[in-house]
Formats: sequence, structure tokens, C-alpha cells
Amino acid sequence: MPNQLAIPFKQTSPAQIKDAVQSYIEFNHTDAHPDAFKWDISRWEELRKDGVGGYVHVNRVDATLLYHAHLVLLLTKFPANIGLTITYDPAFPSLTRRPCSVEDLTFERACVLFNLAALHSQLGTAAGRNTTEGIKIVAAHFQNAAGVLRYLSKEVIPALASSLGQVTPMPSELPEPSLKSLEYLMLAQAQECYWQKASMENYKDGTLAKLAKQVALYYESAVSAVASVSPSPFSQEWINHLTLKKHHFEGVAQYRQSRNDLLSRKYGVELSRLRLAQNEVKQGLERSSKGVAKAVVDDVKSLFKALETNFSRAQQDNDLIYHQNTPPESTLEPIVGVNMVNSMIDNKLKDPSLVIGNTDNALFAGLVSHGVRMAIEVYIDRRDNWIKEEIEGTAKQMDTEVTRLLQKLNLPSSLDALDKPAGLPPSLLRRSEEIRSMGGTDALQALIDEVQTLGGSASAILEEAFDILDNEASEDETFFTQLPEDGAQIATQAGYFASHIANKDLTAKANSYRQILDNAASSDATVRGKWEEWEENVTVLCSDQEEMERMVPSHATSQSTESTQAHTYARAIRAALEDLDDLRNTRARCIESVRQRASTDDIKPRIVREATGLARWVEVKPAMFESTMEEELGKFDRYKESVEEGRAKQEELLTKIEQLDELLIQARTNDPVLKQREAALQSLDLAYHRYLEVLSNVTEGAKFYTDFSAHLNAFEEECTRWSELRHQQRNEIIELLSQLAQARPTTKKSKPKPRANARDKEDTTPCQTNSTTQSPQTPSTQPELEIVEQSRPETPMQLTSPTTTLPPPVTLPPPPAATLSTPKGFALPAPNSTEWETVDLPPPPSARKPARPQNMADESTPRRKTRSKPTVE
Repeated sequence: MPNQLAIPFKQTSPAQIKDAVQSYIEFNHTDAHPDAFKWDISRWEELRKDGVGGYVHVNRVDATLLYHAHLVLLLTKFPANIGLTITYDPAFPSLTRRPCSVEDLTFERACVLFNLAALHSQLGTAAGRNTTEGIKIVAAHFQNAAGVLRYLSKEVIPALASSLGQVTPMPSELPEPSLKSLEYLMLAQAQECYWQKASMENYKDGTLAKLAKQVALYYESAVSAVASVSPSPFSQEWINHLTLKKHHFEGVAQYRQSRNDLLSRKYGVELSRLRLAQNEVKQGLERSSKGVAKAVVDDVKSLFKALETNFSRAQQDNDLIYHQNTPPESTLEPIVGVNMVNSMIDNKLKDPSLVIGNTDNALFAGLVSHGVRMAIEVYIDRRDNWIKEEIEGTAKQMDTEVTRLLQKLNLPSSLDALDKPAGLPPSLLRRSEEIRSMGGTDALQALIDEVQTLGGSASAILEEAFDILDNEASEDETFFTQLPEDGAQIATQAGYFASHIANKDLTAKANSYRQILDNAASSDATVRGKWEEWEENVTVLCSDQEEMERMVPSHATSQSTESTQAHTYARAIRAALEDLDDLRNTRARCIESVRQRASTDDIKPRIVREATGLARWVEVKPAMFESTMEEELGKFDRYKESVEEGRAKQEELLTKIEQLDELLIQARTNDPVLKQREAALQSLDLAYHRYLEVLSNVTEGAKFYTDFSAHLNAFEEECTRWSELRHQQRNEIIELLSQLAQARPTTKKSKPKPRANARDKEDTTPCQTNSTTQSPQTPSTQPELEIVEQSRPETPMQLTSPTTTLPPPVTLPPPPAATLSTPKGFALPAPNSTEWETVDLPPPPSARKPARPQNMADESTPRRKTRSKPTVE
């Protein structure tokens, strides 16, 4: 079993080259047909089959170099991502590592180079080291592997990292620290071969010590490089092998140097080096021998035995004969390693043209390279952006300046009153016709009246809801005033509260609805005021053309000096406006010409011709054609000059128009007829907009009141159901109090008070009162009352019947919302039933009737406070 490591292959699966390449050419090279490259695609598939690794033979080195050379050439024809999925398994598999699939040709190139390094390492471990020639071959393979790993790390991995970005993680064995560790491992094993060769040829111990020291340094560098990677791409057995080898050759170096010290009669130094070698070897065996190959462990153990033997001999000789001081290990002169190996990069790797040559056997020779396509695209983008910014942008800016000034001066609309004084503007006539087709003032007034009617209906619905709450509050006050002495307390304990507490949510909702209606009424008043302000002008606008012309002042018959001057200035402004239109048309024609020129512009032949002059293996980049693109863009300079020439003429015209407009304004300001006519036209124009505005307002108002009335009707029904439920609860409490009064015992010593008539009165009066307000509609469901048993202490009062006890007090649930159900009947025992014997007695009645709280008697609903002053006395 070899005592050196070989890098495993990254296994791969077949790639769908044909589909990906044909699809890419079809969509990105419209001037080429995918079928024209059938041979190239087939050749690519053959090269990949032989060049991705996986088979250990010396002939595979050339096959891999050939495929790598074609990949380099392909990357000048295609971008890295052409939609071809490349899949490779991890070289060092584990439970947490999965195959990596990436659509990137640079990833394919990196994995091919990794497998080339693995092939060299496996050829090295497979070759024999029994002869010096065999050792040279093995060392050469390890150095070639190291060279491939260095080339991969420096030339390919940075491009792969840039291509993958942050989305796709780099496979664990491809980052630079992992590749650097493998490179140091290959150099260590190559250096170990030269140490073995020197040992076989009986070199001096001092030379062997220096060679062994360099081996130890390489192994130490391999361990240190991978220590920064987390998680480690290598297994623990792999790391243990490197560590043990480092300790082994550190011990060999010290052992060989101790033999050299023995020849130099440095017996004390010899003893110290032997002790240091023993510590190194012992540390390696104790810490790093787990999982390491038996051949490696046996070599270390053999060295350890030799160290023990020589240490015993040296110690005995020094103690008995030489008596030299043993220096501390830290003071020993360090051993300087001698390097015999280097990372050898094959010339065919650095220059792929040596593999393929400059013949026509290169793949996709007739396809325009990706760099050329990128250069053409860069030129097209730069040309289009230049035209958009320098020509179209300048023209648009000049048009904006003209538009801004004309809007500021209200031109040419302000000239209509002078150019056509006898008639009305066509826009005003169209608006008049539009208003008449919509019904005019009559239709709008009808809508305003309808909104007012709907608002009154909504307020009436809300008032009815308030009346329901007020009536219920009045009944509630009457109910509490007619309760017996402890009735109010029992009702409160049963969950029946005064109206000002129970109807708090309904009252708040009603007040919020009132606020909404008040705001709506205020808005309606604003709209009506707006309509009253503009109704007269709208009436004029709704009349026919002849009527409007009679009502609008005209300066047709005006012969004032100011009117004559205004016409003169207006004609001059009109001429200047026509000149501005000519400049605009000239710019528009210039823009159309430059766009047509750009549509026929084709820089591809020139770029392809210049790219052909470049070396085939040079990666074509757009920056190489910078001067060519600048020269081609110069063809469009004349269009920019044409636009700039019109800028100066336009500035002169704008200045002239602004000055003439000032003179026109002065002349029109002094002409009273023109001023009156402009005011009338503007007023009619504003009347049109006010009509549409008021129409939109009243339409929205009608829709609002229609929708809001539905909410108010629902709220009124909610108040009705709540009032009916409260009425039912009061009847149930009265019935309960009646049952309690009938079952309450009397004492023997005192005469019963005449409370029966009061109770009868209490039983009948509320019913009569409430029957007048009882709605025929009853809720669908009613809360069910439960009798709660409570243990009471015995009372000292003497009962009329020792076997009769009162039932415990009844606890009513709190008043529910508007959807509570009607309670079922109470499940009380019959008066003569024996079930009364199991019921505990209630506490004795209070000596004084509790007074109803003043705030409870005086409170009413918030709405009633604001709507009616009289209260129940």
C-alpha cells in the first residue's frame, strides 16, 4: 500500500451539449443556422468524453490538455453561461456534500483542470519508487500536479468566482486555500521522492537532514493552508496523514542531523536532537495516527524504534565517556531545508495553441465570437443613448422652452378674441352644447333638490332611532323607581344595568352618525352656495349661440386707437409663432433622419474584420474596439450641429414674442371693450367647469345619502331589537322578584307588612307601562336565565314553616347585543314541591331599604340630555 496520497477525481455526468448550443445559436446568432455546426457539436461531445478525467492512464494527460485547449477557445466564442448545465460530484464526498450543477463553462474548465491534477497525482502514486528512475518519474508527476493546481488557482478560479457571483456557492475543493493545500501536498510528496532517492544513493546525513526538513515544511504548509477553511473540504483521516507526515519528517531531519553531530563529536547536541526527534515522532503517533495508512504508521514506528536505540546509546556514551552538556532544544541550530521541487506548469497549459495549433480544426471557427457580439452591442447601446441624449434630448428641451413660454403668455388662445371678434370661440360653443345635452340648469337643480330630500330622510331615520333610545331610557327610569327595596340591587347583580350604561355603544354610534350627517349637511350647503353663485352664468352658457353672442361684449365696432394697435401686435405675434412652428418641424425632420440613419447603421463588418486580425486565442473584449466605435459615432455629429443651429434662432424668436406680448397687453389693457369681452369669455368658461364640479358633487351626495340611509335603517332596527330585549329583561326581573316575594317567610313575632299590594302594584304597573311600547317584533334568540345555588348562613329569624326554605338568588346574564335570544322560562320548583327542602335560606333582609344611587336615578341617555329637558320626577 503506498504511503503517499493521490487526489481523487471529480466524477461528472453527461451534458446536453447539443440542445444547449443549438438553442443559444438560434436565439443569439440570427445570421447563422444551428445545423451548420453539427460537426462542431459532435466533436465537442467526443472531446468532453475523453477529457473530463476518471480513468488513470498516461495517455489521458494529452486528451485532457486537448479538451482544455478547446474550452479556452470556446470561451472566446461563447459566454460562460449558454444554458448548458454542468454537473460534478465532490472530489471528497461526505454526507453533507452534494453534486454541484452549474450553467457555466468556466466551471467546466476548472473541474477539467482539477481532474488533470488528480490524474498526475494518481499516476505518481501508481508508479514504482524502487529505482532512481522510477522516483524521478513519480516526482515529475507530483510537480506537474502542483503546477496544474497553481495555474487553476491563479488563472481560472478568480474568473469562476466572478461568474458564479453570490448566488451559487463555490465547490468546497475549488477555493484557493483548498487548492493551495493540495499544491503543497504534491510538492511535499515530490520532495519526499528526492529525499528517498538521496537516501538510496547514500548521501551524507547533513544533506538528508536538509531534504527531510523541506519535506516537513511542505507538509506543515499543507495543513496550515486548509486550517482556515470551515468546514474543511478534506476528511479527518486526510488531515491526520498530513500532520503525521509532518512530524515524521521533522523527526527524520533531527535524527539525520544528530548523526552528523555525532561525526562532528558534538555528543551533547546529538543527544538533544535525538530527544527532540523522539518528541516529534511521539507527538505524531499519539495525536495523528488515527485513520492513517498502515505503511505510513509503520514507517513512523520504525523511526521511533531507531530513535530509542540511538538515544540510549548516546546517553550512555555521554554519561560514561564524553560528559558534554546537553543544550536545551530551543537553543539548537535550526535545520535549513533544501528545496528540490517546483510547481511545474506545462507549456501546453499556459499556451493552448500549442495543442490545437492555428489550423481550421478549432471548434465553431465560423461563428462570431462572444466578444465581437458584445462589442457590437456596446456600440449600439452607446449610439442609441447618444442620439437620445444629444439630439432627441436637446430637441425636447427646446420644445419644452417654447411650450413653457407660450403657456406663460397664454398664446395663441389669447389672440382668439382679436382674430375672431365677431364670433365665439369654438371650444366655448362645444361646451355650451355639452351642457345642454346634459339637461342644463333644470337637471342640475332637480339633483340638488333630490339630495336635500335624501338628506332629510336620513336625518328622520336617525331621529327615530334616537326616539327609540329615549323611550327605552324613560321606561328604564320608571322601572327602577317601582322596584321594591332590594330590587335594584338584585337587578344589578343579575346583570341588568341602567340605560345610560347599557346603551353606551348605541348612543356613541348614533352620535357618530349625527356628526356624519351634520358634516354632509354642511357640504351640501357649500355646494348649494356654489351653485347659487354660478347659476346665472350657467344659464347664459345653456342658451343658443345667437343669445350668447348678444350677451358677450364685442370690439368689432370699436374704432379706438388701442384696438388698432392690438391688432398690429397680434399679427406680429402670429407671424413669430409660425416661425417657431417652422423650427419645430425642422427639428422633427432632423430627428427622423438620425433615427433612419441609425436603423441602417451596421458596425458588425468592421468589428469582425478587426477581430480577425487579432490572435485566435486572445479573448476579445469590447474595450479593444474603443477607437473604432468613437469613429463610427462621428457620423452622427452633423445632426447634432443642425439642432444646435436652431437653438440660437429660437432664442431670438422667444425674446421677440415676449416683447410683443408686453406691448399687446398694454394696448388691450387700455381697450375697455376687449377687456370686457375677455372677462365674459373667461366667466363662461369657468361656468362650464363649475357646472361639472357641482354636478359631480350632487351625484356623489345622492349616492352617499342612499348608501348611508341603508346603514341608518339597520341601526334603527338594531335599536328596536335592543329596546325589545330590555323590555323582556325587565319583565323577567319583575317575575323573578314576584316569585321571591311569594316564597319569602315571615317571622312569628311581627305582623306582616302590607307589601303584598305593593308587590301586586309592582307586578302590574311596569307591565302596563311597557305593553304600550312593546314591539310586535321579537328577537330570534333569547338568553337563558340560570339559577345559581349559593350557601347562606342560617338566619336567627323564626320561619313560619321549618321545612320551607327560599331558593337562592337568580343571576341574570349581562344585557347582550342586538341579536340576543329571548330567555326561556325559569326552572323553579312548584310551591308545594319537596325540592324546596334542599335549597339554602337567603340572608335576612336589610333593616333599611337601600336607597337607589342618585346618579342612577338622574342619569339618562346622552341623547336625551341634548334633546329634551324634562326628566322623570
